[in-house]
Amino acid sequence: MIRPALILWIGLPAIVTIALLLVSYQVKGLENELAALERAAITQQEEIHVLNAEWSFLNRPERLARLAERHLELTPVAPRQMISFSYEPLAKGLIRQDIENQGFVK
Repeated sequence: MIRPALILWIGLPAIVTIALLLVSYQVKGLENELAALERAAITQQEEIHVLNAEWSFLNRPERLARLAERHLELTPVAPRQMISFSYEPLAKGLIRQDIENQGFVK
């Protein structure tokens, strides 16, 4: 008959070997996943670098000035458009009259 100690000495190393193989495959899988995530992070950093360069290029003051001049049709502020805070009650009345004259309030 086979002795129980012999089964133990043969079975235990076999179980440990199988467990070590499973753990090593899991570690390799996790290392591959980590490498893929690191590649993705580097790719995203490169994309962010390109986007920052594009943002800097598009937000140049001379370019924005040309676009504003072409599309916004801004004019300098006329003195009659300026008001002091000391005339606030008067300004509220003027604004109210202005709104009523434009037909927003009935």
